[in-house]
Amino acid sequence: MHIARVFPRKTKATPVDDLVYFDEPGLWIPDVDEVHVSVTFTWDLPKAEYLAEAWSRVLPTKIGGPATGKPGGIFEPGMYLKPGYVITSRGCPNRCWFCAVWRREGNEVRELPIRDGWNVLDDNLLACTEKHIRSVFSMLKKQPKRAQFTGGLEAARLRDWHIELLRDLKPKQMFFAYDEPDDWEPLVEAARKLLQGIYK
Repeated sequence: MHIARVFPRKTKATPVDDLVYFDEPGLWIPDVDEVHVSVTFTWDLPKAEYLAEAWSRVLPTKIGGPATGKPGGIFEPGMYLKPGYVITSRGCPNRCWFCAVWRREGNEVRELPIRDGWNVLDDNLLACTEKHIRSVFSMLKKQPKRAQFTGGLEAARLRDWHIELLRDLKPKQMFFAYDEPDDWEPLVEAARKLLQGIYK
């Protein structure tokens, strides 16, 4: 199926192919079977709904994405994220009161087929099984660019064997969540272990 993707805003993660749009349809309608309006942030929903309505006048159109509250499906590289960005799992078991992930994806982690990429955006990669995590790191080692964990890692779940994998991988950057005061001590401990284990 030939699909055009429409986004309410351009970000550094937005795909870059010729079937990506940011506005209502123009004079020339793309030769596609369907249009998908993808919205990540809730504050973009009004514009996304406007765009979905505009495109639905000329082509079959669907709206989806995290902001809609619909669970994500199997990750398709380059479809809704620029090549290089990768999602290998969805969901989080933590049920944090402020977080929409477990409400949208469920509080069980769903491990997805691992596709190539170097910028990992999983909801909570360290909540996955050891087998899955090791497979993700094996995939990351084969990529043309150094790994990044911009989806965030949970410091409280960081174990010594994770640090060994990170030492071997030498990622370009890692982000850790710090959402509540109780996250502070695990974050400090994770930083200490990482500094000793990776950067010593």
